[in-house]
Amino acid sequence: MSNIYTDKEKMKIAKKEYENLKLGGKVTINNGKKIVGYVSQINDKPTGEQSFVITDTYVPTTFSLEERSQVKEIIILYRGSTSPDKITTEFSDVYKDWMVNDISLTSQVMGTVQGKPTPQLVSSAETLKNALALYPNAQVYVYGHSLGSMNAQYSLADLPESSLSRVGGGYFYQGPNLYSTLTLQQQNTADRLTVLNKLYNYVDPKDLVPIGYGAGKPTVGHSIYVSSKKVGAVDQHMWGGYQYDKHGNVLTDKKGAIELAKAKVNHELEALFALKKKFMATGGGKLSASQEVFLDSAEALSIIEGMKQTVKHDISELKKIYVKGIENAGTLWKESLESAREVGAHLSEIEMIEALANGGATVSTIVGKPITEYDDSLQKLTLIEEKYDTLLVQITESIATQLKMDQELASQLGSA
Repeated sequence: MSNIYTDKEKMKIAKKEYENLKLGGKVTINNGKKIVGYVSQINDKPTGEQSFVITDTYVPTTFSLEERSQVKEIIILYRGSTSPDKITTEFSDVYKDWMVNDISLTSQVMGTVQGKPTPQLVSSAETLKNALALYPNAQVYVYGHSLGSMNAQYSLADLPESSLSRVGGGYFYQGPNLYSTLTLQQQNTADRLTVLNKLYNYVDPKDLVPIGYGAGKPTVGHSIYVSSKKVGAVDQHMWGGYQYDKHGNVLTDKKGAIELAKAKVNHELEALFALKKKFMATGGGKLSASQEVFLDSAEALSIIEGMKQTVKHDISELKKIYVKGIENAGTLWKESLESAREVGAHLSEIEMIEALANGGATVSTIVGKPITEYDDSLQKLTLIEEKYDTLLVQITESIATQLKMDQELASQLGSA
């Protein structure tokens, strides 16, 4: 179980909320290659709340306090609304989700009515608080989609001051922005966790469900507007439009890319700090030379990856502008010729081109020179990207060499 996941892996974890998970079952992603944890608690409450508590080892609520105290990480998954097409087989769940919660909360988010938290929000907040009490030494990560997103937003915003340091992260997908419906104290809590880069609210703008977002509107968590593709209405709501790069980073706008890069670097540095403490605890308060080299290299790798992720959006946008400029140069020359032929119909082709040249319009000035400049700029941008990639490869190889030379360190990391 590791709290460092790519954006795509976090989405896969959130999707688990819709699976028929079994108590004690192992939860994995990436075709079973990455273990997320074990289902230690399943909630199906009278309020309609359906949620799962996943721990790093199987430790159900009936285990002793000593055993529960050994749990280091817990993940809570809040399931979204039961589909209306199940109204004949799961009428109670459909009614509670849609009639009691979704409609009421949507009206509150839109500001058409004033209200109080629905029973499902309240029970979801109790689930989070109970989990923190049951596993007193664990960091918590919370995921939710649609109605589950609102449950997750409310639960984290409703935490007491004493629990905030135990929040590792909150990831909300395709749900209405609950911020305006919260009390002042809950808004302050949400703001604090957001400033600490703990909460992220993913929104596909092509989906109709996530309402209450927009310029200047405060949100529970950093708003990450996904650069999505258009798919069918249901698939759009179920992450179907999300797009990722080859590293598993979700495609978003510049602001979202920067926020996610900051979060990734922060989480990785926190993990390295924890590893450093573990090394020092087992080394009598000191680090070996190999451990120092490894930690320094891993820190540099994390920071440079974050820098690359931050500038990647700008480089991509500039490349689009330059490529468009090259296309426009050819079009502009073609249009200039067409206009000249209409105006100078009495001139021969050579005379017309000479007339354009006298006015400063030639193939060289309109097409050749701009394309040369755009090509030069594109090459410089590609070179910047290549330098980042080369540096990352060098650091990665350096770490691999260090581990190959020091089997003891490799063994320590394997058990870290």
